[in-house]
Order: sequence, then C-alpha cells, then structure tokens
Amino acid sequence: MTYTILSIIFLVIFLGLAGVSIYRSVSLTKTPMVATNFKDFFKKNSYFLAGAIISFILASIFFVIKSEETKDALHMIELVIGGLVFSGALCIAINTFILHYYGRNIPEKLNKWLFRITVIGFTASAFFFFIYTNGLAPYFTYPLVNGISFQDGFVSPNSGGKPNIAFYALCILSGAILVYFLCDHYMYKEYGKHGILESTFFVAFPAGIIGARIWYVIGEWNNTTNGMSFAQRVADGEWWAPLAIWEGGITILGGAVMGIAAGVLWYMWRNKGKNIFLAVDIIVPAILIAQAVGRWGNFFNCEVHGIAVNEDAWRWLPEIIFRNAHFSDTGGTLTNQIYVPLFFIAAIVNLLGYFILAHVFGKALRKYTELGDLAFGYIIWYGLTRTFMEPLRAPNYQMGEQGFWSWVWAMVFVVFGAICIIANHIIRYIIRKKKGEFKVKPSDTKVGLFGSLSILLVGGALLTVAIILLANNEPVLRPVYNSFNAGLMFLVVAVSILLGLAISIPKLIEGLKNKQVKDE
Repeated sequence: MTYTILSIIFLVIFLGLAGVSIYRSVSLTKTPMVATNFKDFFKKNSYFLAGAIISFILASIFFVIKSEETKDALHMIELVIGGLVFSGALCIAINTFILHYYGRNIPEKLNKWLFRITVIGFTASAFFFFIYTNGLAPYFTYPLVNGISFQDGFVSPNSGGKPNIAFYALCILSGAILVYFLCDHYMYKEYGKHGILESTFFVAFPAGIIGARIWYVIGEWNNTTNGMSFAQRVADGEWWAPLAIWEGGITILGGAVMGIAAGVLWYMWRNKGKNIFLAVDIIVPAILIAQAVGRWGNFFNCEVHGIAVNEDAWRWLPEIIFRNAHFSDTGGTLTNQIYVPLFFIAAIVNLLGYFILAHVFGKALRKYTELGDLAFGYIIWYGLTRTFMEPLRAPNYQMGEQGFWSWVWAMVFVVFGAICIIANHIIRYIIRKKKGEFKVKPSDTKVGLFGSLSILLVGGALLTVAIILLANNEPVLRPVYNSFNAGLMFLVVAVSILLGLAISIPKLIEGLKNKQVKDE
C-alpha cells in the first residue's frame, strides 16, 4: 500500500510540474517581446521539466516495486531509459509546440529550431513510449483496465463492470482535440487569427458521434446483438435502444460523413468570404490523426480485432499490445494465439495516410492538385483502408447482414472520392475556360502524357487481374480474403485509378494544342 501511495504522489507531482512548464509556455506566447527573454525562460523552465521527468520515473519505479511479479534487469532498464526519454521528449515537444505555433515575434532561425524540436520530440516520445511500456508490461494485470466505474472502480473488458469514464471515449476526445489545435495552427498561418475553427469543432464533433451511432444502428438493425436486434428491441417497447450509445456501437464511416457535412455547412455559414476548399484541405485529412488516436480505444476494449492467429509470428509487437491481444471482449482468452491487433495496423495506416495527403500531395505535389483534392483524398484513403482491412476482422465485428455493410460502403467511398476529385478538376477547368483564366503550362504535355500512360499501365494491370479473379472463382457471401473478393477489391481500385484519365487526357490535349499553335 505504501508503494502505491508513493507512486500516486510522484505521478501527481509529475503532472503538476509538467503543467507549470506548459502554463509558463502559454504565458510567454502572450508576450509580444518573446525574442528578448527566451534564454531566461528556457533556463527556468528546464528546472520544472527536470523535476517532472524525475517524478515520472520514481512513480513508475514505485509502481513496479509494489507488484509481486519477479523483477528482471532487462525490463527495469527499458522502464528507466524508456521512461526518461518518453516523459522528457513529450514534455519538451508540448512546450516547443506551444511556442512555435502560438508565439509572437520569434526570430525565424529560432522558430525553425522550435519546429524541429517539436517534430523530433513527438517522434522520440512515441518510439520510447513503447520501450517504456515494455518495461512495465510484466507488472500489469491483463486484460488492461478500459475505464473507471463509479461503483466498481477500475474495470476491464472481462470484469463484468461497465465504465462510467471509458478510455475509449477519452481516446476519441484526445484525438479530436489534438486535430483541432493542429488545424487551428494552419488556419492561423493562412488568416493570422486563432479560433476560426472553434465553433465548427463544437458542431462537427458531436455531429460525428451522432452520425457514427446512426450508421451503426442502420447497419445492425436486423442483426442479433446480445440476444436481440435493434428491430426486436424497439418492437418490444425499448424505443430508446438506438439511442443507448453507452452500450457501445459506433462506426467511423458514419461519423466521417455526418461530421464533415455538418462542419462544412457550419463553417460556410460562420465564415463567409473564406475559401471552404482551403479549409477542408486542412481539416479533413487531419481526421486521420484523430482516428489513429481513437483506435487505441479499441485496444483498451479488446474489440474490433482480427481473427485468432499463432502468437509466434507476432512477437515483434510491443509487449503490452502482445499481452493484451490474448483477450477479446467477445471471443474469450487465447493460449498460444493472439487476436490480430487491427487497431494498431489501422492507426499506423491512418498516420501514413495523413502524411501522404498533407505533405506529399499537399506540399511536394501541390502544383498538380486543386483545392479540395486533399479532402476527397481522405475519402479514398479511408475507404481503401476499410476495404482491405474489413475482411481481416473477426466475423462478430463485421457489420450488417453477412458482414457486408461497412465493407460495401468502404468500396463506395473509394469510387466516390475518385469521382469527386475528377469533378473538382473538370469543373474548375470549365470555369477557368469560360472566364478566360485558363493557362497552359509548358509541362502540361509531358505531365498529361506521363500521367495517362501511368494510369493506363497501373489501372489496366489491376483491371486485368480483377477480371481474371472474378471470372475464375465463385463468390463467397462474406467479407473474407479469397480469390473472388480479392478480385472485387482490385476492381474497385482499378476503376478509381482509370477515372484519373479524365484529368490527364484533357491536360495532354491542351498541351498538344498549345504546342501546335506555337509551331504554326
């Protein structure tokens, strides 16, 4: 009991000192003469950060000491080194994030270093977080707790209690808040003002939760869950069953649709004169970050995972994930096997998607894209992620009759997103032609030719493979990996790619016309 109290005390000290350092950073950003007092600020703030880091390590050590598990040197080394770097890098990254994104009158050279330290800090904290949790892993009880019940205290997926404060909800909320501050910064860079998205956030976030629930209820209306379907429960007088979100049951597909729709309409109403396409290109791809953080809620709930597989092939996973993956809220406990941690795969894929959309297409290839393309690209990326991952899910987590609801809609998202990008380019092309603002670039001929050939080559190859697989295999009435379903997924991707010819061919034609006129 003594070690538990000490662990809690040092954890509170850590939070307090880290909070003070963050408060000092926030206060500094409100000072117009930031450039003159950075050196003194960093010196004093380092004391708070050092105290916070030491307190964090002591809290972790006392937590381990109280455990009855045998202590070993390797895990203790991982605990100390991982905890030092994780807590230190995270605290420093949060402070430099605040100074870089919200500070005023910061010298350009110093501001660049603040940005670099922020990126390095968050990256290092993410990496060493897993080393730190590896050190803690043997001393936890599994499955891990997934929330706090006001009646039962900490509860886990197999404890029988329902959390009043669910870690799943905290993960979703944390992801949303993180994305808000990130997008707020980029809007500040465009318009020189913070808070532009504040009211939009308070409309879009709850709208997304409502949409996620509605989508889930529609997809599961006739499916039997906990003994009865929504249709049966409503018929039996439980009219409130579709509203019982505390019982669990939301889907990101619906949340994305309603959240984006509500956010766009509200933003256009409140921010007349500001380019909505610029806003959605900043906000919508960032939703992938929120989804990556939110997926950790599935980890704590031991849900929405894949099928059971041999554990030997998955020992590369961080130990805390590997140990928790032996449990399922519906499938029970496995021995020598684990449930495929789809939440972890989805989180990585979502972060990769954001990087590709925001930094590859949004910066490196920006001259080839139109405003709005990044937002539509989110629809394609998320649709592709769900298209290829849905068949990996354990059957009891596949929505709709025969499990087709989310899978079919994921494929619809891919094609719909591609059509939106095509329409975005064609409509802008027509408007510019009518206004006389269309200009042919010298590179249009090469870009159009290269783009068309690449699209034909890749899209044609995938289409050929899809036709062969579909023609030579019988359909299976469930989203699982087999030759026929692989052909169906290849077909969706092939069609979406080939639609890109509607952009590349007109560019090629305009380039050739311009070249012919010059030659004459």
